[in-house]
Amino acid sequence: MEPLISVIVPVYKVEQYLARCIDSLLNQTYRNLEIILVNDGSPDKSGEICDTYKIKDSRVVVIHKPNGGPSDARNQGIDIAKGDYLAFVDADDWLPLYHFSKMYHMLAQHNADIVAGNFMRTTDSAAQFPPMQPTIYEFTNIEALEKYLTPSEFYTPLVIPCCKIYKRDIFREIRYPVGKLHEDELTTHKLLYLAKKIVYTNEYLYFYYQRSDSTMGRGFDIQKRLYVLEAFDERATFFKQIGLQANYEQLVRRWFLNAFNIDHHLTTYPNPKVVAELQAVRQGYLAKLRECNFTLRFRLFYELYYLCPKPFAYLYNLVKGQ
Repeated sequence: MEPLISVIVPVYKVEQYLARCIDSLLNQTYRNLEIILVNDGSPDKSGEICDTYKIKDSRVVVIHKPNGGPSDARNQGIDIAKGDYLAFVDADDWLPLYHFSKMYHMLAQHNADIVAGNFMRTTDSAAQFPPMQPTIYEFTNIEALEKYLTPSEFYTPLVIPCCKIYKRDIFREIRYPVGKLHEDELTTHKLLYLAKKIVYTNEYLYFYYQRSDSTMGRGFDIQKRLYVLEAFDERATFFKQIGLQANYEQLVRRWFLNAFNIDHHLTTYPNPKVVAELQAVRQGYLAKLRECNFTLRFRLFYELYYLCPKPFAYLYNLVKGQ
């Protein structure tokens, strides 16, 4: 018999998309699914839609809870899940009907702890995957962490919670941080490290619906950028703890470059408290930069910047724009 896969779906203000998502789960060719719909205090009719599907299909489990964000919703789903394997789906996305059959086959065939697939961003409900010759990659935990470090074809599919199947044991002591954006970048490296083998296919197996009103689809937000910096710092600390010094230094460097690149927004940003928070965080990072083995050129770059940040950033942007 196929093992039980618990599919956790955070639900919040998605009434116009939710049926499409749930139908794509109920109609999977892989039948042994527990579909956990976590109504995260949604003010629209999403909770009613969840209850309707619970009546229709015994595989559907519904949690109604006060709003706590997607991390809190995922965590509550993990806590009650009965499956040997876990998967996450966003409520405005949907899956091809063979998604779990293919994903579990890869996981079992390669004896993996995590299997990940590729996804396609779309605004078209009738979208079709382009034809392609899929490739399957096997990674150890350290190899996967290195792929996860830098932008590449592997980075986003490895970092997002969705389009994956995880052995449940990997989440035994790990939960998503509540109340923060970029919760995946604060968590995924810990999951990858606990896995002995990760398998990834570049085959498209997930439709990611790109909404203009989604949390990650909005314009510049300095608070969001602070979460990005926190994610870089948390990962850097983690890599140092597990003895990967070169990777630690790589993330420290990326932290600084991200902090530097938002400076031109600070002069017009309307919230001085948040600006001061960013400046305080940045100032406290100088010690970490100095302990790393960077090139002389990069050391001069960040030392001059810390000495006179605004004039240096202004001149740098002028020169860069020529």
